[in-house]
Amino acid sequence: LGEQHPDNAGIYINMANTYNSIGNHLKALKLYNKALQIRVAALGEQHPDTAGIYNNMAITHRSMGNYLKALKLYNKALHIRLATLGEQHPD
Repeated sequence: LGEQHPDNAGIYINMANTYNSIGNHLKALKLYNKALQIRVAALGEQHPDTAGIYNNMAITHRSMGNYLKALKLYNKALHIRLATLGEQHPD
C-alpha cells in the first residue's frame, strides 16, 4: 500500500498515543506529524479526522508544559470541527 496510504495514518496515531502514554512526547509528536501529513494529503486540512490529530498534538504539548502551543492547536482543532460538523454535533 505504501507509506502514504491513508490507512497508515491510524497506525501512526496509535503508535503516537502509546509513546505519549510512556512519556516519550517527542517521538509521539513525530508520529502525529507523519499521520497529519497523510491525513491532509488524503482528506484535506478541513476534515474532522485532521482536527483529531491537531487535538492529539495539543494534548502532547500540554503534557510537555508547552501550554501556549497546546492552546493554539486546540483552537485549530476546534475551528476545523466547528466548520465541518457545526456547533450542534454530539461529539
